Amino acid sequence: MKRNPFFSVISILILLAGLLAMPSQAWAASSTLLPVSYTTTSGSDGGQSFANLTIQDQAGSTKNPNNYVEFQTPGKSSYAGYRSYLVPDTILAASITAIQVKANLLGPKTSKQKWTWSIYNWSNSSWAALGTDSGASWSAWKLFTFNLTGKIAKYVSGTREIRIRLKSNNAADDADLDFESVTLTYTSGTVVPPTATFTASPPTATPPPGTCTHFVATNGNDANNGQTVGTPWKTVQKAAASATPGNVVCVRSGTYNEKVTISVSGTPGYPVTIQNYPGESPILDGIGISVPSADNGMVFIKDKAYIIFKGFEIRNYKTSTKNIVPVGIRITGTSHDIEIRNNKVHNIEHNGTTVNGTDAHGIAVHGTSGTTAITNIIIDGNQLYALKLGSSEALVINGNVDGWQITNNIVRDSNNIAIVAIGFEGTAPSNDQARNGVIRGNDVYNIDSNGNVAYGSERSADGIYVDGGTMIVIEQNKIHAADIGIEIASEHLGKASSYVTVRNNFVYNNLEAGISMGGYDSARGSAEHCVIVNNTFYKNASITGAWGSELYIQYDTRNNIIKNNIFYSKNNTPYILSWSTVMTNNVMDNNLFFNTGGAGGTWQWKNVTYTTFASYQSATGNDANGINYSDPLLVNAATGDLHIQTGSPAINTGQTIPEAGSWDIDGQPRVQGSIIDLGADENQ
Repeated sequence: MKRNPFFSVISILILLAGLLAMPSQAWAASSTLLPVSYTTTSGSDGGQSFANLTIQDQAGSTKNPNNYVEFQTPGKSSYAGYRSYLVPDTILAASITAIQVKANLLGPKTSKQKWTWSIYNWSNSSWAALGTDSGASWSAWKLFTFNLTGKIAKYVSGTREIRIRLKSNNAADDADLDFESVTLTYTSGTVVPPTATFTASPPTATPPPGTCTHFVATNGNDANNGQTVGTPWKTVQKAAASATPGNVVCVRSGTYNEKVTISVSGTPGYPVTIQNYPGESPILDGIGISVPSADNGMVFIKDKAYIIFKGFEIRNYKTSTKNIVPVGIRITGTSHDIEIRNNKVHNIEHNGTTVNGTDAHGIAVHGTSGTTAITNIIIDGNQLYALKLGSSEALVINGNVDGWQITNNIVRDSNNIAIVAIGFEGTAPSNDQARNGVIRGNDVYNIDSNGNVAYGSERSADGIYVDGGTMIVIEQNKIHAADIGIEIASEHLGKASSYVTVRNNFVYNNLEAGISMGGYDSARGSAEHCVIVNNTFYKNASITGAWGSELYIQYDTRNNIIKNNIFYSKNNTPYILSWSTVMTNNVMDNNLFFNTGGAGGTWQWKNVTYTTFASYQSATGNDANGINYSDPLLVNAATGDLHIQTGSPAINTGQTIPEAGSWDIDGQPRVQGSIIDLGADENQ
């Protein structure tokens, strides 16, 4: 039966009149949130859109893989991953009195494999259990409900994010998740309920999320409607200017010789998705395309929101013109809720011959507003390689960017910094600092500035670099064959990189240094309140005549903690070089030192060199609980397998501290037994 529209309007007017007549008073309310993304930290997933989790459309024994997300436990790894939710600005975290999580799951019986839901506690960086999949089976979907009360505000981040994790206790099987939601119960205080606003609902014809609604093909026509495989558009730009919220534009294989400016936005729960047609690999090729003087992304997004761009190869965007900057994918302005996933970006090049003005980027996020930050950016599963960058970087977060993730990317074979978070460079007039970010699960290698026109023979390219950023976690990465593995510094005098946590990483065979911190000279800034814990450093400063060491401490370092690391150096290479006396309250303890020469190695602290572990301990007060000259028994360091074997002296000899996080480099529990292991791997 059709609804009487006249009756609906009268009812709304009566309701509004009643609301407006109410006195100011406290009132209870609820709001149901749907996930805006999901992130896998261990194991893998089926690659389906997070939007599959926003609609409960699986029941009984139904299994439509286009409508759910499969969480997988390949090999010996258990699965772990979380969904992110955003609390509306109208709800104060302090006013939330309860959280209810609902999830529709199909999976093995608990006796075979237990899956546990948890919520992230931002106040102490830990996960609090909500419940398990007791009663699950592969015979029918089951809707689980978990309730949480108490001090709820600690589960809401400063960027208004709630994280709900799902984790298996073994690798015996997989599980499918069809739907998940978070319902908040909150009080308004003593105010009148907010004025009602009416937003048009998505069209009833909107198909299930993740299925193609529009198509692009090289044999198409932009005069077509684009709505069927047989009537595709011809250009990706047509799609980027025409798509509406909820549309999923699938681009067929072929080469598209065009720049793309995405000039549309999605809405919460209904993003605009521009992606490869399933199983196919479209190419955006920049051959012959002139790089403009501004807004210079091969794919360009400015001041837009709720966009997913994935599955493309982007290549050959080049220039030799000084001060023109080619970029593979660029996000700028006040954009938010953007996902860049599973793209290949390569041969983005500046081929100029001058030292200055020869810059390029693979993927760049530039927050240029002083008042409105770019937020909720996910850059996941991409490959960046064969980039000629000048004095710039392969993947950069720069300026007023608050809340972002760089996860599971491969960045390799390029001639400057691979991944960087930057502050104080003048990108934004205020709030000019990348912050509240995570750099996780990336594989970075073959990063070398030697021969780069901007550097000559100097090797100073970082695998991962924080230059003036704050509140950033760098974890579960593998960095090898870069000039410097990881660096925490500020290039601007009087400014600092701060509150950066580096944990559970493998850093090995880097050319000049494993990890560096502090300004590179006395005209630079500082590294403050940073934590370097439970990393494994192996044979860094690997080239003959390297200027660095496993740990390279530079100018102006304050209140930093360095604990539970394995420093395994090659013979006659220093464990630590610390040439500056400008150091305040840096704490080192519980680290393990070993080198291929046996009882060798040196430690430099405040420009004084110590040739024995005992003299280093006595003079500096460092590493009172450290271990020296004891082989950590790495599984196969020559191939980059820095896991520890049974019997390693690193087992159960660390200091169990919350800064180490909940998971080791493989996503397995960070503490097995009562004491944490040293290094990035927790022996299982």
